[in-house]
Amino acid sequence: MDINLEKFDKSAVAILRHLAAEFPTGKRIDFKSLFTTDPSDDEFDTHRGAITVLRDKKLIVETKSAKFTLSNEGLTMFGIADIKNHLQTKVDAQ
Repeated sequence: MDINLEKFDKSAVAILRHLAAEFPTGKRIDFKSLFTTDPSDDEFDTHRGAITVLRDKKLIVETKSAKFTLSNEGLTMFGIADIKNHLQTKVDAQ
């Protein structure tokens, strides 16, 4: 059996890009927050599954009020290798 990641990719990439654009603010990542169409049952289930995988892989973390933000691991996907080291350079520069 082959695994088709096309539907997963659509939701996972939308989630990661949305959270990167809003970092560090916690944001909702439900289907309606990211897409303009009403989801089919399959799309809704796939989106929820994508959230589960991203959390399991520690790419996103849940904040208060059912909002999410990128984790340190998630930030590496956008060129920030380590948020602690990034901040250390800023603190040291002052």
